[in-house]
Amino acid sequence: MKIVCIGGGHGLAQMLLALKPLNAHITAIVATTDNGGSTGEIRKNNNVIALGDIRRCILALAEDNDLLAVMAKQRFEHCGQLSGHSLGNLMLLALTQISSSPTDAITWLCHLLGVEQTILPMSDTPVDLVATLANGKRVLGECSIDALKTVPETVALSDIVFAPLQATSAILNADYVFIGPGSVLTSVLPPLLVPNIQQALQKTLACRVFVENVAKEQSVADLQPLSTQEWLSQLLGFQFNDITITTDAISLIDQREHTEQHNLKNEQLHDLSTLNHVLSQFLKPNYINSHDLSNQTLH
Repeated sequence: MKIVCIGGGHGLAQMLLALKPLNAHITAIVATTDNGGSTGEIRKNNNVIALGDIRRCILALAEDNDLLAVMAKQRFEHCGQLSGHSLGNLMLLALTQISSSPTDAITWLCHLLGVEQTILPMSDTPVDLVATLANGKRVLGECSIDALKTVPETVALSDIVFAPLQATSAILNADYVFIGPGSVLTSVLPPLLVPNIQQALQKTLACRVFVENVAKEQSVADLQPLSTQEWLSQLLGFQFNDITITTDAISLIDQREHTEQHNLKNEQLHDLSTLNHVLSQFLKPNYINSHDLSNQTLH
């Protein structure tokens, strides 16, 4: 089974962890517009794509007891200019400088960590997210967009960029394309704004599945009146999915007895145990015929 996952942030990493036990062939296409934290500092000083979410996705698929993976997760403390930086981010930066290609750098780090699945950036070219408000004001960068108090009229990329050929090829040849979960504007949306990713999503015969968060997002995205799927389609100008697994559907599919810790999922946008169970049920043979779809919503 060939599965493509599109998104960013913690949501995509959780999705990969949830799919990991299912032994599918996975390709992850990762948002690269983050401009905060260690990633933001590296971007500002080196003119590279955002590396943090890529590192997070690679480590999600690496073996937990791998010493190099443990080191790559390490974040420096009380180390002068290194303070706050993740070693994994710096490894990706070094490999990018050696290869002059983020895609190649990611492939090399995956090889070093024994990750056999495919991790790809939404683009090898640095780009930012831009929101335009109703009064015409333009807001540049994910951090500023995350802080908005009013819903933007449009959201776009600051320049035209293209995804690696492997990314569009994976979408066109996939059985399933999972989009989300995660922060709508800053994790889910950026890869969907890349022109050749849009074209591949509209041409593919794969079942395109939008996975909502298990809890409401505490951001400007929660202020708009439409469903998340409708709002994203409106921003994009095309229908990007065939099926939506809503928050209610996630609760309905996951009927296991919840432990006290599992019940805390409602405080989070995504929960690993729930995602794993829901995806296992969803991907069962004959659960759904992906060729007989008319934008269904599971709720």
